[in-house]
Amino acid sequence: MFPVTLIMKNKILIIFAFIVIISCPTTVHAKSKPISVSTQDELFTAIGHQILNHKTQEFYYIASDELSQQITVNQDFEQPFCDHYNPKDPLASGCYTHFAISDFRISWFTSRSRTLNIKLSYYVPADTMKEYYTEMSNLAKELRKENDFESIKAVHNYIIGRVEYDHNSLGTNYTDIEGFRENRMVCQGYSMATYVILSYMGIPVRIVTGTGGSGNKAEPHAWNIVQVDGKWYNYDATWDDEGGSKISYDYFLKGSNDFPYHNPSGIYASGDFTNMISNTSYFSPTDFRYNLLMILPKLIYPAIAVLVIFCFIKIKRRSATNKSYNAPSVGVVLNDDFPKMDFDKPTTPNPTPSIFDDYNDQNNSNNNYSYNNYNSYNDYKEEKTTTSDKTSSLSLRLDN
Repeated sequence: MFPVTLIMKNKILIIFAFIVIISCPTTVHAKSKPISVSTQDELFTAIGHQILNHKTQEFYYIASDELSQQITVNQDFEQPFCDHYNPKDPLASGCYTHFAISDFRISWFTSRSRTLNIKLSYYVPADTMKEYYTEMSNLAKELRKENDFESIKAVHNYIIGRVEYDHNSLGTNYTDIEGFRENRMVCQGYSMATYVILSYMGIPVRIVTGTGGSGNKAEPHAWNIVQVDGKWYNYDATWDDEGGSKISYDYFLKGSNDFPYHNPSGIYASGDFTNMISNTSYFSPTDFRYNLLMILPKLIYPAIAVLVIFCFIKIKRRSATNKSYNAPSVGVVLNDDFPKMDFDKPTTPNPTPSIFDDYNDQNNSNNNYSYNNYNSYNDYKEEKTTTSDKTSSLSLRLDN
């Protein structure tokens, strides 16, 4: 279900033939100037460029004793080349380019010449490969967004939206080039397509091989790890492709704690590799908005219940307050200690001149109300009020 070439299956036949030529080697490679390399990384990167340029034959001059000894003693390029990764030149890294070759032959000349002759065979013609890389370069420019996260998400959605998983693959559509021609891929094609587009964007990415699934159902599988904001996260576009236009993010930029059923093998299972991957998943504002939209429907009913309870408590409190407070009726004395007053007559003179002043003056001089023919204070008040009203009426008539 999840096939991987070269290591996981015997699709690619690699023959390492170390041929020691006693005669002068100049007649063999005089027409091609050897490429000088001093380290294993330089050699593997140079071979990667040979593959990208679809060259069937290239010569390499081994410029250091250390590299010469490594080649002579090990005599094995397969695994080291398949694991090779150059962060400064990712497209020429062996972890990506080795998928494109179907045959790998090495001819080793005398130790005095220190020259390797490498011949390669490819799955697709040179024109097809060149056209593909031109398309991927242009596509990377179109999909590039303002930040790495949005760019990675755009690549994720583009690949899933463009291709379908090839459940009936019989040895074809394993690579990204073959898969894009028919828009059908297996896991290897998904991971390679992700690798090449993100590499053109300048975003660090690697291909991981191992098994997918659990127990007896585990099968060879390939996925990616991608670097965002300085941290590496797991990324599996194959398992996020739910068919048709459905796109999932269950395996998108996940930490090791949130990435089940993926078991890396070889160098990818080493502590140096696994320890650099984040344990927690990448969190972005987009994730927050997405999670919020998913949570909101679940919070509607609890929110309504809380609102109803709040309103009920508010009404109950208001009802209890109204019942416990009774306003005093008119004439009720709130405080029995307050001195009672005689409202029949004023106890102190009014500060402004009034009929009370005239009455008090007269009353002080004569304590009975018969003074000046008044029998009581009320008679005196009524007379003064009537006189005042008549005066006002007379004044109004005079003014008119």
